[in-house]
Amino acid sequence: MEIHGPGGISGPDRPELKPTEAQRPDKAASTDKVADEVNISEQAQLLEKLSQVPAVRMEKVEEIKRLIEAGEYETSERIEGAARKLLEEL
Repeated sequence: MEIHGPGGISGPDRPELKPTEAQRPDKAASTDKVADEVNISEQAQLLEKLSQVPAVRMEKVEEIKRLIEAGEYETSERIEGAARKLLEEL
């Protein structure tokens, strides 16, 4: 086998060049562009907001514990207020 010039190998022994992935035309490509769309339900949005709210306001719990231990929590005003709120909800 003889090699002549910068062309390298000549003749029937020359390997065929196959297009690489980047050179191949994309069959899936289309001229029509479709935008993706995501819809989040109202329930999912509310659950997201709820997950960001602390389950317990610890400062309020500690204050009520302190008042109960001191015997100052069960006052007539608090009992009347709780009864009033309960009746409003019914």
